[in-house]
Amino acid sequence: MAASQMNIRMDNMLKQSGNAALSSLGITPSQAVRALWEFLAIQQTLPSELLRLLHPKETPHATELDSGHEGARLVARFYEITGIPEPGEDPLDYDELKDLAAAEQLEKWGLS
Repeated sequence: MAASQMNIRMDNMLKQSGNAALSSLGITPSQAVRALWEFLAIQQTLPSELLRLLHPKETPHATELDSGHEGARLVARFYEITGIPEPGEDPLDYDELKDLAAAEQLEKWGLS
């Protein structure tokens, strides 16, 4: 794997406090940046907390919607990675599920 180097500019105090926080977590700055890039590559979005920091003037409602969409993307990505088919559009309602469970139990008992 070919390595690339990144150079960024930031306030020195921010760098020091960020490095101290990462150090207390046992994480190097390089590990933190690699983890962020891996997250971006897989999820195609930033973590919601970072989005809030980058866009603090957005309304809470919009942020909640973003979180909901982020959750939906995570679930869809899970199904994609694992190869499990996503549930259909029409999930079973309670009565249908109850009837199926009862029929399954009767079959186990040999009464179907």
